[in-house]
Amino acid sequence: MTIYQALLLGRILLLGALAGLLFSLARSGVVSRHHRILIFAVLVGALASYPNFGVLHPNQSGYQPGHIHYYDAFHYFMGAKYLPELGYSRLYEATLVAGRELGAFGAINHVRDLTTYVPRPAATVTPDPIRSRFSRARWEMFKNDLAFFGPRIDAWPELLIDRGYNDPPPRALLMHLLVGRLPASALTLALLTSLDYLVMIAAAWTVWRAFGAVPAALALSFLALSFFARFDYIGGSLLRWDWIAALLAGAAALARGSGTTGGLLLGYAAAARVFPVLFLVPLAIKWAQARLGRRPEPMLAACLRTAFGFLFVLSVGLVAWTDQRPLVLDFLAKIRLHAQDPFVNSVGLGPILVFSSVPWSSTADGTVYVPAEAIAEARPAAYLLPLLSAGYLLAALPLILRARPLESMTFAVPLIFCALSLTGYYYSFLVLLLLLPWHESRARQVSVLEMALLCVIMACTYAFELASAEHLFYQASIQLGLFLILWTVFEYVRLGSRSRPPPLTMPPD
Repeated sequence: MTIYQALLLGRILLLGALAGLLFSLARSGVVSRHHRILIFAVLVGALASYPNFGVLHPNQSGYQPGHIHYYDAFHYFMGAKYLPELGYSRLYEATLVAGRELGAFGAINHVRDLTTYVPRPAATVTPDPIRSRFSRARWEMFKNDLAFFGPRIDAWPELLIDRGYNDPPPRALLMHLLVGRLPASALTLALLTSLDYLVMIAAAWTVWRAFGAVPAALALSFLALSFFARFDYIGGSLLRWDWIAALLAGAAALARGSGTTGGLLLGYAAAARVFPVLFLVPLAIKWAQARLGRRPEPMLAACLRTAFGFLFVLSVGLVAWTDQRPLVLDFLAKIRLHAQDPFVNSVGLGPILVFSSVPWSSTADGTVYVPAEAIAEARPAAYLLPLLSAGYLLAALPLILRARPLESMTFAVPLIFCALSLTGYYYSFLVLLLLLPWHESRARQVSVLEMALLCVIMACTYAFELASAEHLFYQASIQLGLFLILWTVFEYVRLGSRSRPPPLTMPPD
């Protein structure tokens, strides 16, 4: 057994322990002192497992073992620092030109054209138009930064046909202010990659205060063990966790009754990654329900007013800011292109529909891939996913109307699954399914059972990887889709039950 397989097995065992604890809680209905001890023991194990028990980046191509994920950090450092010169579409071409001036990349044959997403021959990249976008000093700075990343990334041919830098303009400009004058160095990257841990510690503290020790420990254990949130993908990169930290802290603020703070944090999450705006949809439905029932919800009103006001001000400011208007248009064109086709590391209903009907191929070294032409041919009709998403929202409407306002946000999870094809690591928001059902340190037993099933699903996904990494995210999409169907059925069973079981209780210490 390799180290990597041992790490996967460790996560499977920890998830099994977490699932077993949740099943036990659902059956007994009481969180005993014994349960508490075991829950916090699992939390310690989960936190140790997140950085792969200290191994960090084992057996990952494209960057050397160590804390910093240079492959991902390259995109978020260079893409943000040189945003004024490169926008969203010229990072790879500039990297190729600068690399060849430094005497490297002679074996690079293709780069991805980020305006079309089609790989183009490296020989067609003309240096002069790229250099003309930089001042002399900035071009030398770009080459110096590239010289730092160069020997630390082993997979340049793969990197230069990746999908580029995709931060939305508000966050991209914020990142540019942060890194625009910083040189790429070991110290700079060490400091910048530490910011994620600071924001997540702050978010965990707010969750602990708002929901209580046991709910927070269960949710944080799941987050650290989640197949989608693992260190392997974006651990050691630059501020990749700010949006999930804002989402968690925003939920905690709402749980404490602070609608304005919650709205501001949820608005930031949406500005940082766009798709979290869908978490506001159930809250808007609950607000409309309260208005129609003449039972005003001041907290909900404050949350929605702040979140949408924040996003509106940002949008108007970017459009009115003449210098940044081309950047906004560049982003909109790129993100539209990015959303057209799911990739092999995408998760959602769209990837299931596409990859269940395309031929899978493999290279001589065993790497599995799907031809881009096959993906384009298998793409569902443009109306299908919006129609299915609207159908889900209509089907979930009775559940949303009966849920508490904060818990209603959980019904945005299947909506995102139906509507969007997100890169797998964004599904770290599944942690909300373990956190939001808790209210005043209590949760319904059926909700705890659902949490246990989600842990089992995560363990099964790791087990598939342990057996074979082929078609991994496609399999993960199927398993997650099955869980979301079961989860919705359980919610309807609970809704239709005449005799409601008492909530899970926690006796005082």
